[in-house]
This record gives sequence, structure tokens and C-alpha cells, in this order.
Amino acid sequence: MKNQRETGRLNTVEDYFQQLVRSWRSVTSRTVREAVAVLLLLIVVLGSGFSALTTYADLVVFDEDRFTEELAGIFDDEDVHNVVAASFITTTIEMADLPVTPAGSAGAQQAIQQEVPAVVGELLTDEANSQLLQQAVRQAHGDVLAVVGGTRVANPPIRSVEIDLGPIFNQTLAEIATGEELAFLNSVTPPVDAGVVTVLQRTEPGDRFWEFLGQLQDRRSSTITLILLCGMGALLISPSRTRVLWSMGAGIVAMAGILGVGIYGSRALLAVLIDNTDTVRAAQSIHEALLGDLSGRLVDMALIGVLMIVIGAALGWLWRRFGPTPPEERALAVSEANPVL
Repeated sequence: MKNQRETGRLNTVEDYFQQLVRSWRSVTSRTVREAVAVLLLLIVVLGSGFSALTTYADLVVFDEDRFTEELAGIFDDEDVHNVVAASFITTTIEMADLPVTPAGSAGAQQAIQQEVPAVVGELLTDEANSQLLQQAVRQAHGDVLAVVGGTRVANPPIRSVEIDLGPIFNQTLAEIATGEELAFLNSVTPPVDAGVVTVLQRTEPGDRFWEFLGQLQDRRSSTITLILLCGMGALLISPSRTRVLWSMGAGIVAMAGILGVGIYGSRALLAVLIDNTDTVRAAQSIHEALLGDLSGRLVDMALIGVLMIVIGAALGWLWRRFGPTPPEERALAVSEANPVL
């Protein structure tokens, strides 16, 4: 009887150690699988950010028609009116600065400063000029992307983006010259660059960013395929699929937040780089018009991430509530039920 009891104890100890070994192997395998799943998860999160940027670039920035559509509305902005009017005033005053001032034009400079802003505001918001303004934006598209000879370059020779509003300038000149005080402007030939307004100063990092997006755009389909494969791989490899799902959602939300902060930061940076208040506001209006589509896509991206978090958390709760007991918990339960005496 005593020998049987001793044998039973030995068997219990042996079973206990075998269960520990199996549990250790299970934990080790689980750790490796989780590490691989985390790596794949990082690829998915980073890839989602690149995918959002390349999709936006392909559909908005690199597409001339969509680019024109997005920016055509900037001419309704009062701050843009002020910048255009300031440029027109400078050019018109230079035209009025003749060696021999015509009779009755002693107050020409003051009259120009008073009349041009109102006329410019009316012309820029006039539906009759909408086609002219859209054409001007379309012509500036190549300058924004630093296109030289049909190819995007990182360091273009022209370091500014200009928009040609010559027809609007000519209309403004004809309107203000109807008054007696400025009638002499009808006999003055405008300079070649009259109506050309600088809307953006180029920076090499910005050009390199567009070039980088252009390179990613060429690989957009393969990037999306990689994201899908890594996402499915993480779900299949990880021992805790529900955790991977909500972690993936949290990462996507974080990536959308990081890109959103980048957009806001670049907008705020304009106030630091530009001294003139009206120019800052106009540049910020252009910034909002150009990046408004991307901001909307980031909101959609964050909502998808939140949905993944909710689904992952709900499935995890259901699995813990109604699913089978994990092996390591079964081993622990057996050891507690059969203590070694």
C-alpha cells in the first residue's frame, strides 16, 4: 500500500513536470508568434499611412483636373483677394510712375490704392471669370509639382509658384481707368508680367516630398497588397487574433492622428515663414483647399481604426466569456487540483 502511494506521488510529479514543459513550449512558441505578429502589425500601420498619402496624391495632387477643382474655390477667399489686390496695386503704381505725370493725376497713387481692392474682389468672384481662373490654376499645376520637361524634379530652377492672372489685371485696369483721375492708364502699356502673382515659395524638402510621393504612387498597388497580406498574416500567426485586430485599429488611429498633426503643423509653420499677415492667411487658405481632401481621408481612416478596436474588443470579450480555456490555464488548473504533497 505504501509503495503504491509512493508510486502515485511520483506519477503525479512526473505529470506535473510534463505539463510545465508543455506549457513552457507553448509560451515560447506563443512569444515568437506574437513577435512576428507585432512586426507584421507595424508594417500594416506604417503602410496604411503611406497608402493614405499615395491615394490622396494620385487622386488629387497629381491629377490636373481634380487639382484645379480643389483649388478653384480659393478665389472666393477674402485673404486671397487682398494678396492679389496688393500685387495689382504695386504693378499699377509702377505704371503710373511716369517721367511726365499727366494733368489731373496728382493723386493717382491714392486713387489706385482705394479702387483696386474693390474691383479685384468683384472680378475674382464674378462667374464670368470662373473659366479664366480655372485655367490659371491649371497652368500653375506644373509649378506646384516642380515639373520640368514633363518630369518631377527635386530641385527645380524656378523657386516660386506663380499664377498668371493677366486677364483679370487687364479687366481691373480697364475698370479703374474709366474715372477721369486714372484715365491716363489707358495709354500706358502694362509690363509683360502684369497680373502674375506669386502664391508659394518653393523649398527643397517640399519638392523632395512630392518626388517621394510620386515614387510611392508608382508602387501603390503593391503597397496595398503588402498591407493586406501582412494584416492577414498577423491575424493567422498571432495566438490572440482579437488582440491583433484591436491593436491594428489603434495603430491606424494613431497613424491618422500623426498625419493630422503634420497637416496642422505645416499650416501653423506658414505663419512663421511668412511675415505679411494677408499673405499668411491666403497661404493657409490655399493649404486648406489643397489638403482638405487628405484631412477627410484621415478622418475616414481613423473611423475605420475605431471600428476595428470596437470589433476586436467585443470579439475578445466574447472569446474569454464563451471560448475554450487556453492550454496554460488548463495546466495551472490541473496543478492546483493535484498539489504535490
